[in-house]
Amino acid sequence: MSVSRRQFLQYLSPVLAAGVPGSFSPIANALSWSNWSGGQRSNPNALLYPASESELKNLVVQRKGTLRVVGGGHSFSPLVNTHGTIISLEALNGLLRHDSTTLTATFWAGSRIAQASPALSRVGQGFFNEADINMQSFAGAISTATHGTGRHLQSLSAYVTALRLLTPEGDFIDCSPEKDNDVFQAARCGLGTIGIITQITTQNRQAYKLKEVVSVMSLDEALRYVDSHKDQHAHIEFMGFPFGNRAIVKTLDETTDTDTPVNEPVIDENRLLEFAATTAMDHPWTNASLQHLIGMFVSDSTRIGPSYAIYPSPRAVPFNEMEYELPAEQGLDACKAVIDTMRRHHLNVFFPLEFRYVAADSVWMSPFYQRPSVAISVHQYYRQDYHPVFQALEPVFRHYQGRPHWGKLHTLTRQDIAALYPRYADFMGVRHRIDPQGRLLNPYLRALFG
Repeated sequence: MSVSRRQFLQYLSPVLAAGVPGSFSPIANALSWSNWSGGQRSNPNALLYPASESELKNLVVQRKGTLRVVGGGHSFSPLVNTHGTIISLEALNGLLRHDSTTLTATFWAGSRIAQASPALSRVGQGFFNEADINMQSFAGAISTATHGTGRHLQSLSAYVTALRLLTPEGDFIDCSPEKDNDVFQAARCGLGTIGIITQITTQNRQAYKLKEVVSVMSLDEALRYVDSHKDQHAHIEFMGFPFGNRAIVKTLDETTDTDTPVNEPVIDENRLLEFAATTAMDHPWTNASLQHLIGMFVSDSTRIGPSYAIYPSPRAVPFNEMEYELPAEQGLDACKAVIDTMRRHHLNVFFPLEFRYVAADSVWMSPFYQRPSVAISVHQYYRQDYHPVFQALEPVFRHYQGRPHWGKLHTLTRQDIAALYPRYADFMGVRHRIDPQGRLLNPYLRALFG
């Protein structure tokens, strides 16, 4: 092209400013609730915001029927939906205590990761890993085994060392590997069905800095690159655009180099993403061309800063998501099969697929239980029907023995889950003991764990 990338984006600026709708705002009041994407909606009898553990206990004891806790509303699966009571722990947030010798810290469960990580840095500690979206509540993130990327780095749930939770009967349980270990193992990734988590203690490390390197290359090159370089970087992932044969590869590594300055972007990339997604939705024939132009939208870049500033990526354009965790040794084959399926079915998707490595852990209901994995995520713009895309791709994930991310959409049954998780029966035993009346189960969860 005869224009530079900067000129191209500057030309687009007035078009984006005039033609792209604002980002979606979730509804949250006493009569209605929706998640971040608007894909899950509910009309509870009450939406409550306790400001202390004692107030939470009183509410739990006094309320009748189903109780579900909402975190950041960033799960795409129907974890929260209920006509009963929805409880937000947003008021229970912040760092409670820390130990500079053992490098452990305890947070209130309602703390957002975006709050907790900088707070941890201020006391000289850092999380071992973080996801690229940090607006989840801490309890919501561990309850769904939320993860970042890295062949030798586990899910957030795996770094939890102690929990405090409230049962539906109004009893507090402080659990750890040394005390009520079975409750601890079940609750580390319990989908909010093993009591209501109020406090979380994690094993951390000393605060550190990261160097992020972003490269744009062909999709075929990206597949080869992550395979050949997966052991050379602490974190490596790519966002792939199957119809434009382009990919954005990102690596993160520890560094002691000087922080790079924070520069204002030439254009709001989230508005650009929404413009492209809307255009591809309304005019599917443009999808391949828009994806191929990704190199004009995103340039090779390097950033250096504290870990909590480098991990997250702002995501202001809503979408719905399916993610499966697959055996690491089959990850590339599975990814190629997903790409081939998207192309053969001519699926109208502009959002990229995401490919990441995650280490095995010992958390009972973690998708990474005793299995080094590759996480493959597919996203659909929130204004588009995601069912055709996910229905076409889920059989591919299941063919490769995939386990679903608990915060993402899937159609697995109780029998499917029991076959995929070796500790399912142990989890069910704890669940029934803690919540014999099933008050923490909505219809979705009752079908899986009732």
